[in-house]
Amino acid sequence: MALMRGVAETGFEAYLAPEDQSSVIAAFRYPKHPAFQFEAFYGRLSELGIVIYPGKLTTEPCFRVGTVGRLSPPDIDALLAALRQVLEEMEAVCGVRAAS
Repeated sequence: MALMRGVAETGFEAYLAPEDQSSVIAAFRYPKHPAFQFEAFYGRLSELGIVIYPGKLTTEPCFRVGTVGRLSPPDIDALLAALRQVLEEMEAVCGVRAAS
């Protein structure tokens, strides 16, 4: 799935193993970077027109991305670009991996 691969390339780790991943929502752990602050991350993404959801399912800090509805490759590209932009603005770029 392009979303999972792209988010992993920005340095986020999926909360669930691929075989347990839902087709309608994906959860990602917060990066272990001292500059990462979820509230600022969430707010800045919202300003860019991207809405994510706090992960309220576990005690581990995570956030969720909804994938239900009419999403297209350009929608996923916009999400990934916004994630990269906000992490760079926060100076919280962590473990960005080259695309394989």
